[in-house]
Amino acid sequence: MIKRLLQRFHGDRGVHRASVRIDFFPEGKVRPSIFWHRSQNQENDTVPLVLYFYARILFELAELNDVRVARELMGFVTQVCELVLAGEGPPSRIRLPLGDLNLTGEASDQPLRSYQAEFYQFQDGNFRLDFQGSIGKESFYLPGAFLVLLQSCLDNLGDEPLNLLARNLTRLHDYYRYRRDFWESSALTAGPVFALGKEELRPGATEPEV
Repeated sequence: MIKRLLQRFHGDRGVHRASVRIDFFPEGKVRPSIFWHRSQNQENDTVPLVLYFYARILFELAELNDVRVARELMGFVTQVCELVLAGEGPPSRIRLPLGDLNLTGEASDQPLRSYQAEFYQFQDGNFRLDFQGSIGKESFYLPGAFLVLLQSCLDNLGDEPLNLLARNLTRLHDYYRYRRDFWESSALTAGPVFALGKEELRPGATEPEV
């Protein structure tokens, strides 16, 4: 098994689908950007990209011993998804309470800090996300990075992709609540794979949330 994984790593580095960059500027300005390299449907491809980015944000918080912040973020995103999916008509495009953060399209200043993620897809349909960013005050900036990306999706995605994103984020939360492992490196892939699929959790075979 390990040999096969190594062969895939060396033989299939994946198609570079997109780059995500979140720039924080002075005076609370923040700019979320997605740069598409190869995509036949950018809106549909945004859904797995955001899921993998979210999984990485939660993992990074846990790695920094900010599990409480990660759980608070999950609770807030759960509420957002419920509001988006609440009506029978088009999804609700709510404005998130971002505090001192304000989304901006242009900024003349150099960013105070940035997060960047590279999004790849393998031939078998699976994905990989490589993440890098600044360190310091992460319990503020890491959740902020995801929330401004989510707000951008609320503002710009079409109705069907936005509904799908909200449903898949809910499935990702379901996976984490049963498995309780968003702080494990395996969850960086296993969680989003479950969220994007149709498999159902079997409560009898998993541990309940504490």
